[in-house]
Amino acid sequence: MRFPSGRLSWLIAAGAFVALGQFALASGIVYDGFQQSFPTYAAGGAGFSAPWTQGGFIAFSSDYRYERHSLCYPDLQRSGGSVAGEAESEVNGVIRNLEQTLGADNTTVYLSFLLEPRGTLNNGVFNGFFGVTLNGSLGNDLFIGKPGGGATGDYVMETRGGSGQVASGLAAVVGRPALLVVKAQFLPGNDQFTLYTNPKPGQSEPVSSLVKADLDLGTVTHIGIYSSGAFAVDEIRIGTTFADVVPAWSDSGNGWDQFDGCHQDDKSHGDEQH
Repeated sequence: MRFPSGRLSWLIAAGAFVALGQFALASGIVYDGFQQSFPTYAAGGAGFSAPWTQGGFIAFSSDYRYERHSLCYPDLQRSGGSVAGEAESEVNGVIRNLEQTLGADNTTVYLSFLLEPRGTLNNGVFNGFFGVTLNGSLGNDLFIGKPGGGATGDYVMETRGGSGQVASGLAAVVGRPALLVVKAQFLPGNDQFTLYTNPKPGQSEPVSSLVKADLDLGTVTHIGIYSSGAFAVDEIRIGTTFADVVPAWSDSGNGWDQFDGCHQDDKSHGDEQH
């Protein structure tokens, strides 16, 4: 997903081509599996009002690329395709506007995505961080991923910039995708966020003690991909239930992913839950 400045206006215009395929959160989920689509993969998926475009706090570049294969994770529905970035000397970031704003008081949504470390862990400016953000209207964002400070070897949930970090204890291992799920409960005052790592697709919501309750996002109009380290991201989902964002896929017993030749029996890391 490389976004030279001359292409940004073209990418934004391309969003009109997928508008008819979008649907509101009330009737489904927000989804981007990064499956290449016409006219550009940057405008694919559902539940968005515009394509991905450069953005995020001090994000001076958006040097991401499309990869044809989906990241592997046992039994998780995937649609083919992913996005990757390299270790950088400046902060990279892209954002995408949601078709429906999140954050009304006393509502709950779930966010999930796959994240895979690449290259050498901690390479890149600010210790090579990478992850996904929920971008709030009050000047704060929730960051979920591999951080640039604190527990730099683990997946965490924190206020973008590092405050209020909640470390999962699940190590970020190069070449090993992790499934990260956040339950976002929007409340009057501070919101409450619960992190689940590597849950089993198709099963009920697990118990987790990884809770962050020191951040008020206000309303969330867009999400982001935010990084300075080498990584890949895939299968971003937002829904109103845990089942919406961790859907199981059956391969009819042949053990192979129908989209990218991923052999599920070789991916035992999905059994490691926190």
